[in-house]
Amino acid sequence: MKKNLTRIIITVVLILMSLYFLYPTYKDYNFVKQLKSLTGQDSVDFLDKNGPEITKARDNRLKLGLDLQGGMYVVLDVDIVKLLEDLAVRKDDQLTAVLAEVKEATKTDDELIFEVFKQKLSARGLTLKNFYGETRDTESDIESKLTTEIDKSLDRAVEIVRNRIDQYGVAEPQIQKIGNSRIIVELPGVSNPQEVRKLLEGTALLEFKLVYDPQATVKAMEAINKVLVGDTTALSDSLNSGSKSDTLKKDMQSSDLKDTADLKTAGQKDNTKSGSTGSKDTSSKTTKAGDNVKKQDTAKKESKENKQTADTSKKPGDTSSSVDTSVTESDTAAETDTSSAQMSEEEFKAKFPFFALVGLNQESGTADGYVKDSDRDKVERILNREDVKAALPTDLQFAWSNKTFDAQGEKIHILYAVKKDPELTGKVIVNAMANIDPTSNTPIVTMEMDADGSSDWSRITGSNINKRIAIVLDNVVYSAPVVRSKITGGNSQIEGMANVQEAKLLEIVLKAGALPAPVKIIEERSIGPSLGEDSIRSGILSSIAALILVALFMVFYYRFGGGVADVAVIINTIIILGIMASLKATLTLPGIAGLILSIGMSVDTNVLIFERIREELDSGKPMRTSVDLGYKKAFSAIIDSHLTSIITGIILYQFGSGPIQGFALTLIFGLVANLFTAIVITHVIFDIMIEKGKHISFG
Repeated sequence: MKKNLTRIIITVVLILMSLYFLYPTYKDYNFVKQLKSLTGQDSVDFLDKNGPEITKARDNRLKLGLDLQGGMYVVLDVDIVKLLEDLAVRKDDQLTAVLAEVKEATKTDDELIFEVFKQKLSARGLTLKNFYGETRDTESDIESKLTTEIDKSLDRAVEIVRNRIDQYGVAEPQIQKIGNSRIIVELPGVSNPQEVRKLLEGTALLEFKLVYDPQATVKAMEAINKVLVGDTTALSDSLNSGSKSDTLKKDMQSSDLKDTADLKTAGQKDNTKSGSTGSKDTSSKTTKAGDNVKKQDTAKKESKENKQTADTSKKPGDTSSSVDTSVTESDTAAETDTSSAQMSEEEFKAKFPFFALVGLNQESGTADGYVKDSDRDKVERILNREDVKAALPTDLQFAWSNKTFDAQGEKIHILYAVKKDPELTGKVIVNAMANIDPTSNTPIVTMEMDADGSSDWSRITGSNINKRIAIVLDNVVYSAPVVRSKITGGNSQIEGMANVQEAKLLEIVLKAGALPAPVKIIEERSIGPSLGEDSIRSGILSSIAALILVALFMVFYYRFGGGVADVAVIINTIIILGIMASLKATLTLPGIAGLILSIGMSVDTNVLIFERIREELDSGKPMRTSVDLGYKKAFSAIIDSHLTSIITGIILYQFGSGPIQGFALTLIFGLVANLFTAIVITHVIFDIMIEKGKHISFG
């Protein structure tokens, strides 16, 4: 027993860890079952009460593939031919004819379109320089430039598709680039082809919107809070008393969470810029960031100025406290007055439910909201309520940022209030480029507009100096830089990105409104939920049937040894699923086939060992010696067979796609688990039985 203690401990730990990682799958199944039994307000209340737990269970459960869960499989094609047409400096009938030939030649084959294009040009005695180059450009320079633009167009399309799918609310979407012009999108749980087609093929909408006045933003949030607590008596006054409201505190503690990117004329030096965005600073200054979103302190009544201030604070991710809010209310909204006594967290949440969810960063007069990931769905449901919409100013719109940051272990989302009507659209953008500013060695993005856009941009920036303009793509804010000066000539420079990757992403977003390569659906497959359920049911039944039949055979043929092998098979299955859940791998229908094959190989491994043991017993050796020699002599054959199969699985996963990868992944995990269960677990059980003097039969 003592010599096997280490093995026993490792086995118990592995089983417990596997069950731990599988527990969220069990919880998610129960949550889904309960939600299906609820309707109307009951389901909303259930979501509000269990929202964080539901989200956590869903994020950590064993993922199901499209073939099990149902949904849609879509292949998108980025129109590179249209992009090549738009990029041409000089156009004539010859270019039109060549592009038409390229389009026809690549219609049914995902060839490298640019290579075909060059071949068609060469066949006509033409070069890239005839249509794309300037006098000093070489053919290789032009080719490099066009190749870069094609790659960026695909990245831009992927970003737009991902953004729209995230807004649509699809859980666990899979988006991947294939070749140089195609994107594969898998949308589990989606069953409306019309909505998906509209979602994916629509033109990207890039807009420049003014960030809403911070004082008015706070008043709008106060109005939302009054709706939630049922206080409508002061609602009208709260929304229309902006002139009477106190100025937001500007001497609040320093915050590293605000978006302080600057927007100015390209090349202009600015020694006063703040310099960095939140995602950069929060990674290195988490403690300081938390100072601005911390536990509610007090709600003080200042009789001298006849105002109330509900000062709430919370460190993001700290579930024991509410999210930060510093709210200054007007003297006409006295109904929200709190006593000078310190309020408990429950009292604060009851009186200020919206501010308990949305913390405010008011440094320098901003009023951006900060929402914990677990509260985001709840905030969205609140903002979509009709009574809440009616309480808000007609020109105000709330929009999420694409950026998130971590604060004390929890992801925090940024919520902006912007003007509903855009000041300008992305159609006026001619070019955008991410680069490094040689003077400051920091990432920047330069943006160039056409003549009409330059004129409007000059007027917009001139009248909004020191205000923020949000860059919004499909209702998601990618940046909200501060206008430092009037920008003329149409050349702007955006500073304050945390790193080069963020600058490149902003370049992609800005180019979504310039030289777009249209996206079209070339393949679409729908898998109904009923088919998914049938697949799950069939897969589970086949797995159970395989386990039962194999278990019965092993017990019938190998007696007690077969029973031990059956225990190993069950543990093997638990460990396989636990590994997949811990790595957040996806279980597919071919994956279930791989699982069943793993069960078969597990039995095969035990058969090799048992036959060796029987040979030793037949030669007259005692039981302990026979068992030890059986494992020792079978070891090399077991390692050889498993190692070659694992190598095959790795090759299948590396070079296969979709179903092949699902099969290979489960097979690899199964083979690794087999080695442990067959060589370690069964051997330990036999050793313990022999030490206790129990009779062991191998048939």
